[in-house]
Amino acid sequence: MAKLDVLVVDLQDVGTRTWSYVSTTIFAMRAAKTAGKRIIVLDRPNPIGCAMQGPILDTAFSSMIGPLPVPLRHGMTMGELMRFANAELGIGADLVVVPVKGWHRCEWFDETGLPWVPPSPNLRDLDAVAWYPGTVLIEATNLSVGRGTDEAFREMGAPWLKTPREAYGYPNGDTLEHVTFTPHAPGDGKYDGVSCAGVRFWRNNRRYAGGPILEVIRVLRLLAQSNRDSLRVDSSMMTTRFGRAWNADSALAWASDQRALAAFRIRVRPYLLYL
Repeated sequence: MAKLDVLVVDLQDVGTRTWSYVSTTIFAMRAAKTAGKRIIVLDRPNPIGCAMQGPILDTAFSSMIGPLPVPLRHGMTMGELMRFANAELGIGADLVVVPVKGWHRCEWFDETGLPWVPPSPNLRDLDAVAWYPGTVLIEATNLSVGRGTDEAFREMGAPWLKTPREAYGYPNGDTLEHVTFTPHAPGDGKYDGVSCAGVRFWRNNRRYAGGPILEVIRVLRLLAQSNRDSLRVDSSMMTTRFGRAWNADSALAWASDQRALAAFRIRVRPYLLYL
């Protein structure tokens, strides 16, 4: 850092709290503060718009994949998150955010006219990013989330999974289809080369009012009922992703706490850059 004049950060966020680029940039801000250097964040659109959904992180469970007390789907840009972090975490860095020109905060990426570049090998398109705030929770189970396939983070399954069609009598049930898929060299090591029965969230159905987090929790609860002897949840891993101590019975209520989200929206107003 002593050899630098300024530190420039240009990283794409995906609109979900469980994204290590956010932690990396916070670490960079702290290093810049210690070295007495300016840090410049080149902002980019939030690809899934301005919706704020899901539980707000309990700071007792802060981690590399969840450093900030923001909702699971935070509705902010990288620059706004860093303005929030710089003040709320007391970093006090010499932070400059270069805003995006011509973008409105509730626009999705496919409304910008910009070319899509996958922010991760497993988030290949905007549909995967749209479901990611919900399907990232599946990583804390013994279900595959589709890593090693073309539909990662848009499907879930396992060789032993029972998916009774009659179980899907819940709101927005038309977002699912029954599928089989076979992961090949998945990064999480789950079911490599093994055919998995599962469900896939449809494309072009990503802006419905319920949101991906509530939808995935509903599906996970239904699958747990029909796979009681097989489905496992790593409570510690789930807690780091969900943002508070995991309790399957209370998850839906916590994820849909509108009073907490309303208070958060007021709290972050000073840090927002876009209308």
